[in-house]
Amino acid sequence: MRSGIRRLVLIFAFFGGSLSSRDVEAQNTKTLDLSNAVVVNLSKGSVVAKAPEILIDEVSKRTGIRIPLVASPPDDKRPRIVIQTLSESANIQMPDGLERPARADSYAIWVESSPAATTVTLLGYDERATLYAAGRLLRLLSMTQGKLEMPAEQRISSAPDVLIRGHQLGYRDSANSYDAWDVKQYEQYLRDLIVFGTNAIELIPAMKPDVPQNPLMPLSPWDMNRKLCDLCAGYGLEVWMWVPVLSNVEDPQQAVQELDQWRKLFQSCSRIDHIFVPGGDPGETPPEILLPWLKQMADVLHESHPKAGVWVSNQGFTPDKNEIFFGYLREHEPDWLNGVVFGPWVKHTLAEARARTPRKYRIRLYPDICHTLRCEYSVPDWDPAFCQALGREPYNPRPRAMAHIHNSLAPLFDGFGTYSDGINDDVNKIVWSACGWDQKQSVDEILTDYGRYFIHSELGPDVAQGLLALEDNWRGPLATNDRIEATLEHWRQIERRHPEIAKTNWRLQLPLLRASYDAYLKQRLIRHNEIEDMAIESLGKASDVGVVAAIASARKTLALHETDKTAHDLHNRLMELGRQLSDSIGMQLDTPNFGANHPERGVILDYLDFPLNDSLWLEAQFVEILALNDTQEQLRRVQQIVNWENPGQGGFYDDLGCVGKQPHLFPIASEDTWKKDPSFISTPQSEFGGRENYAPLRLSSRKLSWCNQAETLYGTPLRMRYENLDPAASYRLRVTYAGRFHAKMRLLADQAHEIHGPLLQPKELWPVEFDVPAQATADGVLELQWELIEQRGCQVAEVWLLRQPAAASGK
Repeated sequence: MRSGIRRLVLIFAFFGGSLSSRDVEAQNTKTLDLSNAVVVNLSKGSVVAKAPEILIDEVSKRTGIRIPLVASPPDDKRPRIVIQTLSESANIQMPDGLERPARADSYAIWVESSPAATTVTLLGYDERATLYAAGRLLRLLSMTQGKLEMPAEQRISSAPDVLIRGHQLGYRDSANSYDAWDVKQYEQYLRDLIVFGTNAIELIPAMKPDVPQNPLMPLSPWDMNRKLCDLCAGYGLEVWMWVPVLSNVEDPQQAVQELDQWRKLFQSCSRIDHIFVPGGDPGETPPEILLPWLKQMADVLHESHPKAGVWVSNQGFTPDKNEIFFGYLREHEPDWLNGVVFGPWVKHTLAEARARTPRKYRIRLYPDICHTLRCEYSVPDWDPAFCQALGREPYNPRPRAMAHIHNSLAPLFDGFGTYSDGINDDVNKIVWSACGWDQKQSVDEILTDYGRYFIHSELGPDVAQGLLALEDNWRGPLATNDRIEATLEHWRQIERRHPEIAKTNWRLQLPLLRASYDAYLKQRLIRHNEIEDMAIESLGKASDVGVVAAIASARKTLALHETDKTAHDLHNRLMELGRQLSDSIGMQLDTPNFGANHPERGVILDYLDFPLNDSLWLEAQFVEILALNDTQEQLRRVQQIVNWENPGQGGFYDDLGCVGKQPHLFPIASEDTWKKDPSFISTPQSEFGGRENYAPLRLSSRKLSWCNQAETLYGTPLRMRYENLDPAASYRLRVTYAGRFHAKMRLLADQAHEIHGPLLQPKELWPVEFDVPAQATADGVLELQWELIEQRGCQVAEVWLLRQPAAASGK
């Protein structure tokens, strides 16, 4: 925080008014009518002036009551809100037992009654603290049309647990909503975040004034970035900038050009508190070059912002590069560096980062809270149907998961600035901000405040229940998840109670969208699975009716999904909600209608009509089979399809990466294992990818079981375990290697017997087979271990353990 920000007091006086809170010293069930309150601002501070502004505006939006702002306390008994800095009221008397705010951003709130008036005091340690006191008050108020109330008698003293509580709000064309916002919408969102304790905003600036403006953008990226700096400064928020080094700075000419570009950017900004330079993702400058060069970047920054800090991450660094990175910090301990950022694709734990980083440097977390897949905190064991249709960036409230990640890591970091690309992670932002302020606050309390403040004062518990239900919708196999329909009905009931809110409030429209989409997917998945089962049944008759006839029958059955009207009403509702969200908050849910940048950027409506079964792969197989001249080979190929997942007597099949179909993956996925390793650094996770082809968007003919894989990262072995095998039998292993890493791996049995040496993923996907050494199964137990040789991690799609016939085994 910049020096010179003054302390202040916000004194909020009401006729008999008081507050209610979870850290209440005394409270009762009485409510107080606050509809005739007034605000008196006696402070000269520009930041503190925002506190009454937020209070007046936000109360007015929710109640229609415009609280007057007056120059001095009135002579009558009307409730009063008096605002001044602590430095101007250093001798203010605190109520007995209530702690005086003692550090940045902290505040106290209490109620005092007298015959003249009842005074509710909001005492802030500094100017910005009044914003958080005002935000807390707004969360306590009961606000409905024409009515402003609060419970009586309570005292609060509150200070944040975490120093840096920030979020990334990048105005760029890859965002799923931010790029459609004007300055007014950004300001409203800043206020929303402040109410829950945010104190820092990270911008993603354009490097040059001539960076193109997409059709959704009301301003050019360069101009908007300048205005956002001014906006954040006006609220006293720290301004961070995410500034990757993309040039080859070993080339003197490119290095000079890079520095000159940054100089112009920094000079154009009214406020910069810190810059964050990612070491990778993007950026490929090795640490031995990057770190010394950042000294020059720091010098350029300090020309226009002398107190600004420089932070760097080691994202994507290999173990050897990490040795160089941490070695440089230990040996040189540069004074121009403020801290280290821990973000996605860092190939070690946060605990290791803290242990290896000199104590003079702070550590800031850069958690990816906006993605669900192929990311830092993937949804554990997410059903492949969700993976295909919702993709990486859907509306993803994960309140329990986010609170756990924050609170479990908090002892190791000094703050956070989340990675976000839109409002799909809005709930997650609020949870992180609230936990950053008070780690002891329960998720239910946070979500109840969220619902009361953002949607309707009477809906807090209902919204909390509904958001938790959406998180639960993503647990376990979709087709058998009996919570899906109840979740949709819950949100529909909220909509029926407040239909006008649902027409305009994007924070209600988004959960309605997700609940509807989840139900839509479940119905279609069940139907598409039925269609595929019928097609396979037709193929099973090939030996009786002939291959050509069997395939013709199967094709006719698979074509049903093109005209099937399953969940058609939900389809129409989703399109309607897409339009509403485009109008209310600039959400871009498809590419043709709402201007989305890319099919992976939250465009869930583009995937509404795609098949959820293997019909495309089956059709590709049919073409190949019918082109064969050998009828016996045709029949063999058809039977191979029919019996694809059948491992035979005494055998086992695992569709790795598909929840509910990977019983031999080890360790077994559980809530406990996830809580210990939510970023899957040392435990396996499910991966999905490779089914989409972009520009134009369409599905590939890849088999679904090849699109999902079990995956381990950064050299952690991938393991499977089989028990109760026949010690006298011989076994053969069939494996499908697939995945975006295209890994080279070695496979061992029982960590002693090599099944195959270093093997690169085949270019043409198809199962490959290997003998299992008899010694490995002699005790009735088999442990398989894939070891990474090259690439980011191990990935395996399917595994069959096939018990060989006695004649084949020779036993």
